[in-house]
Amino acid sequence: MESGKKNPWPLRILIASMVCFVLGSIIVLGQMNTFGDALDPERNNIGSIDLNTESQELITVDDAGCYRAYGINFEGNVTLAEVDGSDAKDDVAESRCKLDWSAMSADGSVEYSVLGSWELSAGEYLLKADCESGCADETVWLTSIDKMESDLIGSPMVVIGATLCCLGIFLLPLSGVLLAFSQNRKQRVMMVVGPDGKLMPLTDLTPDVVQGQIDSINQGATDGVGFDVRTGEYINQQQDRNPEQMDGSSDVRAGSMLTTEQVYALMRGDVDAATPQEEEQQVADPFPTPAIEQARTIPAVADVKPKAQPDRKIPKAQNEDWQSWDED
Repeated sequence: MESGKKNPWPLRILIASMVCFVLGSIIVLGQMNTFGDALDPERNNIGSIDLNTESQELITVDDAGCYRAYGINFEGNVTLAEVDGSDAKDDVAESRCKLDWSAMSADGSVEYSVLGSWELSAGEYLLKADCESGCADETVWLTSIDKMESDLIGSPMVVIGATLCCLGIFLLPLSGVLLAFSQNRKQRVMMVVGPDGKLMPLTDLTPDVVQGQIDSINQGATDGVGFDVRTGEYINQQQDRNPEQMDGSSDVRAGSMLTTEQVYALMRGDVDAATPQEEEQQVADPFPTPAIEQARTIPAVADVKPKAQPDRKIPKAQNEDWQSWDED
């Protein structure tokens, strides 16, 4: 028994997935500064409030979009009011926008908390921070989520690295499934010895292949006689037989073979016709005698009358008692 050839594609996909994942991880790790510049509010903000010196800040918004205020350990309330000239209007209502984006530091050591989120249009706004307790050394940053998104997606190396990582993560389980299927579907091929004495798969043992091996073996023979495995006849054999030997008339005359008519008669159930019989020559009588016709007399049919039978007298019981019936 010999194992069949394995499908190389599952192993190739596994190697490709590992290469993609490793290469993508290296590219992404090399772009940590880009992640920090895009996602860290301390680096990417349009305004901030240092609570050690002030509690409000006038901020100019150039592009409309989603804006969010971040802090670290801030405990209090942060509001944003639109400014018209020198007068501050009512506070802008908060809006839960783009919740799939969140701030993070480049090294992951700082955890930012969301203090407020707004949908703003271009203009000037007044950012206020009302601290409740323990606001020393605290800072509030106002960050544009749209700018955070555009800076991160606009980096080609970040996109390439993330794509390779995702491709590797997708191909890794796929290659495992294909490898499992290839192991279950592994086939074995039966090996046999051919006419030339060499091992060959059983699927290759066809009449044409065997005939070719026999021809190659008999190629150096002096008599030039080969054997055809498909027809069971010798090749290049001289037909020196007498054509009369192929006829069965002698066997029919000897009684050891039936003719076609006798075979059909035997099939019809006519055993006499199917049995070979010797033909007898009959000689005609030189003095034929006329046949004597014998008169046949038909006896007359006698009239037979049916014999009359006497009437049977049925006794009548005197009373309805069963005993009287039995006695009668």
